[in-house]
Amino acid sequence: MASEALNKYIEKRYDRWLDYAKYHCSLAGMTDEAIDVLNEVMCMLLQKPPEHLSRLMEAKQGKYTELDFYILQMIKLNVTSDTSPYRHKYKPIPVDENIDWRRLTIIDEPDDSQDRTEYIRERMQDIRDMIDQLGLSEKAKRIFAWKFFAGESFADWQGSESRKELYETYKSVFNAVMDKKDGRLLF
Repeated sequence: MASEALNKYIEKRYDRWLDYAKYHCSLAGMTDEAIDVLNEVMCMLLQKPPEHLSRLMEAKQGKYTELDFYILQMIKLNVTSDTSPYRHKYKPIPVDENIDWRRLTIIDEPDDSQDRTEYIRERMQDIRDMIDQLGLSEKAKRIFAWKFFAGESFADWQGSESRKELYETYKSVFNAVMDKKDGRLLF
């Protein structure tokens, strides 16, 4: 968190730093990004250790401090260097200026692929139908639904059955469903 003195200093110098950022952004062809560059520099600055910032603020060179020179250098680097944090973070998408986008024929093809959630819902309904056709006991259906549909752990099972019984019941129902699905079990 910034100290009160640092906050006041930033408030006092912000407009001058913004002018500097506007100047360098205009030279780099980024005229609309001056405020963004300066704010990104401020964010990076405020992440520095408070002791370091205090030392920079206290070191005077004429009517400016080392902090001023540090911020101006960070602004210039973030505008001019292609590998700077700001330019890396907000890298523009390459554009071919020689192409007139109004002359392009873009075909919006409808997406004919089935919705994944609908596909999953249909497969789950198929499994429910198979379970109903198998003629299982209500206890076996509850155990299978607990693990397969709800994704619950048998460690959280509230019934009196042992884990071994739960796993055996689940496995037998699962194998019966797979056999039914593969056509090995006819009912």
